[in-house]
Amino acid sequence: MKTYYVKDLEKGLVLNNESFAVKIVESAQTKDGKPFFKLILADKTGEIKAQIWADNIPNVEKSALIAGNVVLINAMVEDYRGVLQLNILKASKIDETLLSEYMEASDFELDDLWQQLKKHITSIKDNNVQKFLESIIDDERMGPKLKTYPAAEYVHHAFQGGLLEHTVEMLDLAMPLKKYYKEANFDYIIAGIVLHDLGKLFELEPVGVTIQRTREGYLVGHLVKSFEILLERGPKFLNQEQLLNLKHIVLSHHGYLEFGSPVIPATIEAVIVSYVDQLSSKARIFQKIIRKNSESDSEFAEFDRTIGAKVYLGERNSGDNLDLI
Repeated sequence: MKTYYVKDLEKGLVLNNESFAVKIVESAQTKDGKPFFKLILADKTGEIKAQIWADNIPNVEKSALIAGNVVLINAMVEDYRGVLQLNILKASKIDETLLSEYMEASDFELDDLWQQLKKHITSIKDNNVQKFLESIIDDERMGPKLKTYPAAEYVHHAFQGGLLEHTVEMLDLAMPLKKYYKEANFDYIIAGIVLHDLGKLFELEPVGVTIQRTREGYLVGHLVKSFEILLERGPKFLNQEQLLNLKHIVLSHHGYLEFGSPVIPATIEAVIVSYVDQLSSKARIFQKIIRKNSESDSEFAEFDRTIGAKVYLGERNSGDNLDLI
């Protein structure tokens, strides 16, 4: 049973026999050649950096230092340049079946999100497009994964059910645009949103409490894999015009050539899917940073390389606006 979660940690706290999940392990050397380990540990409330210095390495069970394991540690919570980190004094591997204690989770019930996804698909007017998407969510291989898999390794929606939440979030964000863009085919938009990241079911794989990239993920990537799924299944249900439009949405959804799309959006449906995708992912990164710093007294969060800025926390940490996070 956990006593302290990441969100509870504060400078000077001494941890005895406390459990965390191992997300990343790196071996390194100090300037004078002494070995040490750099880790990122996590539980459902967040992540924290940790070090195992040379003097403490003999107190560590080496088989514990594998991403995906849950470890039992003795450690001190220290402050390094304004950021909390753990100085691990002892560590050993434990068997832990309650993985929900160590994995970030959706704020929503996955069964509810699944029903919302099905409702969006049911709203499609074209029978061909609707049956095509139903064949995907009913597929015995893809359906269960779509309900539980993450949308990323680290950045946004990187948790159990993250891909489903990202998909439903995008659908919910896109639907109000019907009022303003009557020229757009929202059957294509719904289908494009469901399809755009479907390749992540094969690009990523939950391993223990971590999310790891598969061999196909490294060598092919989710954009191409999503396109392959469309090519394999689409012709059974879709005519050539429908197939062409959905191909374009999938291939252009990253928005820019430098972001990995071989083409940029050239239809109104494609540009809507691309920007709704960006909104969902970027806003989620900001939300994650705000939540991670909910106990901080700082006006700004630590610089984040993904967004290239320090997120302004403002009065969110004063206690007046905690309902916002």
